[in-house]
Amino acid sequence: MVGAGIVGMATAYHLQRLSPSSKILVVDQYAGVGMGDTAKSAAAFRTAFTSWINRVLAKTSVDFYRKVQDGGVDLGMRFVGYLFMVPEDSVGLMQRVAGELREMGVAVEIYKELSVPVRFRVSGDEEAREMELPDIAFGLLVKEAGIMDPEKLVRFYYEEYVKGGGEVMFNTKVETVLFSPRRPLGIPGEPFTWQAVRASGVETSAGVIEARNVIIATGAWSERLMDAMGFGLPLKPRKRQVFVVKADGEMSRLLHMGLADRDYGPMIILPKGVYLRPEPSEGTFWIGVADRRPFRFEEVPEAEEPLWRFGIYPVLTKYIPAAEGKSPQNAWAGHYDENVVDYQPVVDRLAEGLYVAAGTSGSGIMKADAIGRIAAHLALGHERAELYGGTVVDSNILRHNRCFEEERLVI
Repeated sequence: MVGAGIVGMATAYHLQRLSPSSKILVVDQYAGVGMGDTAKSAAAFRTAFTSWINRVLAKTSVDFYRKVQDGGVDLGMRFVGYLFMVPEDSVGLMQRVAGELREMGVAVEIYKELSVPVRFRVSGDEEAREMELPDIAFGLLVKEAGIMDPEKLVRFYYEEYVKGGGEVMFNTKVETVLFSPRRPLGIPGEPFTWQAVRASGVETSAGVIEARNVIIATGAWSERLMDAMGFGLPLKPRKRQVFVVKADGEMSRLLHMGLADRDYGPMIILPKGVYLRPEPSEGTFWIGVADRRPFRFEEVPEAEEPLWRFGIYPVLTKYIPAAEGKSPQNAWAGHYDENVVDYQPVVDRLAEGLYVAAGTSGSGIMKADAIGRIAAHLALGHERAELYGGTVVDSNILRHNRCFEEERLVI
């Protein structure tokens, strides 16, 4: 197993659970578990989607996390909800989505106004008009959603995996996957282009590690590894940044507005992709934006102050005047590993002995358990994968050349 982030550790845990006699080794370039993009995640979750596959992946995962937390393991889960501030040009679509969600049994509420400092009408503001910011028609609250602690979640999988006998090798960078001929002829230079091959291990900074199966779960690093092996998967790294703002003054009312949760406000999604994710333990908001920046991988990604000043702050303060004058007290950056075709995970067998679990497109936390179960069943040769709660799917349902219905509730 290559990668000790949330997807890698969930997969390793389920491999060990399903096949306790197997010898499993997780290799990661960092000094500890979940130190890559898992640690940089905004760590919000929802189970409300319009497409079937999204609902299954998210709901079974979140239900498992809830069971773990109810069993006494603190994952930092709070069902504070998601509040979509719906612009006027999206009213028809979001009303249909709300109706569909209710038919599915998802609890949603519509708010035409709020008793907290969120401005619905911005069209009277000249700067807002110049920025082409739309008025908000209503707020759509999805209750089965919230926030959690990504480090606590990945550590749960790690500790359970190690407790079951799993091994981990940190501070070890995987350079490439090694292949051997399925029918070796003993000729120097094998395997040749005409020979059928199978994955036989990995070459790392600590030397060669032989393996019967290799699973790549390296998030934003996956594209580089896949390209080097000649597998053209639709995976691209996209930088994402989070800015932390103290929720004092009027912003404190927003943090404690209590719609889905009795004590704390929901994650708020404003027009133009700006979001505010509450962090009750710090008394802050984590603020980011789903900007369409170039695909690019940075070895050490850093938050960019101009994105806050010119990209987020102007939109944020038009809809939430209480944010005027606020500056980030902290910031960080990481990557999404986007599947640029349908923004859904890829879990696939690429060659004999070689598997990939990547392309989570920013939803790795909320879907990791289901992804890990599917990857584990696939690597063990099972045609079907059982997700938490008893849902059974084909183990190749997330193959890279599948065709899913379009997801319409996109952030």
